[in-house]
Amino acid sequence: MLRQPIVAVLGHVDHGKTSLLDKVRQTAIASKEAGGITQAIGTTEIPTDSIKNICGSLLEKFRFDVNVPGLLFIDTPGHEAFTTLRKRGGTIADIAVLVVDIVEGIMPQTEESIDILKETKTPFVVAVNKIDRLQGWTAHEQCFLDNYPQQTDFVKQLFEESFYKIIMQLSNHGFSADRFDRVTDFRSTVAAVPLSAKTGEGIAELLVVLIGLSQQFLKEQLTAEDKSEGMVLEVKEVVGLGTVLDAIIYSGSASRNDFLVVGGKFPMIAKIRSLLLPDPLRDIRTEKKFHNVDSVNAAAGVRISAPGLDKVIAGSPVKTAKTFEEAEKLLDEMEKEKEEIELRSENGGLILKADTVGSLEALINLFSSYQIRSATIGQVTKYEIIDAEANADIFHRVVVGFNVSTSDDARNYAKDRGIKIIESDIIYRLKEEYEAWVEKEKAEIKKKEIEGITRAGKIKILPGCIFRASNPAIVGCEVLGGLVKPGYKLFKEGRGVVGEVKQIQSQGQNVEEAKISDKIAVSIVGPTVGRHIDESDVLYTEVSSEEYKKLKQHEQLLPENELAVLEEIGGIKKKQDPRWGLF
Repeated sequence: MLRQPIVAVLGHVDHGKTSLLDKVRQTAIASKEAGGITQAIGTTEIPTDSIKNICGSLLEKFRFDVNVPGLLFIDTPGHEAFTTLRKRGGTIADIAVLVVDIVEGIMPQTEESIDILKETKTPFVVAVNKIDRLQGWTAHEQCFLDNYPQQTDFVKQLFEESFYKIIMQLSNHGFSADRFDRVTDFRSTVAAVPLSAKTGEGIAELLVVLIGLSQQFLKEQLTAEDKSEGMVLEVKEVVGLGTVLDAIIYSGSASRNDFLVVGGKFPMIAKIRSLLLPDPLRDIRTEKKFHNVDSVNAAAGVRISAPGLDKVIAGSPVKTAKTFEEAEKLLDEMEKEKEEIELRSENGGLILKADTVGSLEALINLFSSYQIRSATIGQVTKYEIIDAEANADIFHRVVVGFNVSTSDDARNYAKDRGIKIIESDIIYRLKEEYEAWVEKEKAEIKKKEIEGITRAGKIKILPGCIFRASNPAIVGCEVLGGLVKPGYKLFKEGRGVVGEVKQIQSQGQNVEEAKISDKIAVSIVGPTVGRHIDESDVLYTEVSSEEYKKLKQHEQLLPENELAVLEEIGGIKKKQDPRWGLF
């Protein structure tokens, strides 16, 4: 007997993941979510009867029966369905739907999803959504295959261009893909189903493709097992029940009075009081009505009531056992798994923290290209800050926390010691933020290296703007490029250093620096107008050979106009001494 396939729905934000499921179950969960973005994992069971009602004519057309009990969809905000592992190297999803907006195409989070599908070797179908947004598209029928021939030639051409642009993008990511009805070998070609979550077009085709692929290629994987395994989706308080777990059982079966074994940070054993199931086509996140059942078979989203669940963390693995002795053995296995995955080293590297074994393993994989000093489960404490402080490399003086909290003591200590804490409940953002922080720190280091040295600047003395001839000379100037500051020496080509900037004023106010296009009054100690400098003269800041080399090393920090002036100064100096700027 085959169990229900678990189908993960993923893709870029606002490409229609939740709306797609809404259309199937005829609810409005997407519009109720904060900001219209999914904040937690939800499960929805689509039973066989519903699939037959939606896909009846297509099932006859493609000539196959539905042999699975239905489909269990997971709507996820990010990577949870893939980072919490069922078995080493596996995921809780059997197959995935990658939702892509036909107008926007593949976006950054789509690419993140594709990377995870590659890493976890999860088979997937592409749902090319929002075909109703194409100019001139008309929804004649619910089936895409019936609707497409009725579009105008202009609309068909627009569709083909947009659709095959996405196919090309998938090809660039290493996948051969095509429209589902044009695929001849589903083992080597990803099926792409055009649809509209708004009008319902193509939903039937998507369900048929998912059922067909699951029954054809996932039979071994979907064979029901006795061993019960699952994952905690959410921990919540329910009036009359206390703390309960919303979980997904993806293997075997669980029954009332079984012993529930929970892994994670605080492994525990508890006896199951009750198992509650939402109605079919209802999302476990938002459903209020549940049915008390004696047992559940995989795959199922279920609410579990048991004593002592208040310390359980979302994402923790769960198993069930018939006897307490068997439960103790499972608990020992989970403890060993936790010890196996945690890392500690005396070498330098990042400090990683996560809430569960699966999350930690995913975090380690995410940062596998970096050195890791420690990777452990639990809250960020003062110990982690001290550990990070011991790193000699400043880019390792950071603690990365996935789905964990930070104690006030640790946060205050980190602030005092200059240790960076990066936290998020969306895993890919951790790496993005870390890399952005590293780049910012590198820029700050480079910036400090050129602080205190003379920058390249070029000014022109404006005609009719001689306010004082000497002691000091005060002249009106325009900055032609670069940067000029008080204390900078100025030179004139062919004459050498003529004086030093004492003060700069703009509109009667003293300023610390002047940049390109600024019109300023400059007091210069040393020269006499008419003898050393004159109206319309161009003066440059006196940059030493050593300063020139440092500025060239960090030229990416300089604006283009300043870099041009630096090159001009270098050219003038090298005419006098060809070795200038080399040593």
